[in-house]
Amino acid sequence: MSSKSKEKKKKPSGLMSAAGLISFYEDTGAKITITPTTIIIISIAFIGIVVALRVLLP
Repeated sequence: MSSKSKEKKKKPSGLMSAAGLISFYEDTGAKITITPTTIIIISIAFIGIVVALRVLLP
């Protein structure tokens, strides 16, 4: 009886598994963290470089 209950737990249930769709869960711990402030600063610097090159090299 215990082997049947183990088999039941291993089988996926629900509509998604019945349709062949599988959900994957990835590790949420990011190795590199970039704050929104850093992204804004990099974006402004990039815009500044592009504008400066456009003015200096027409």
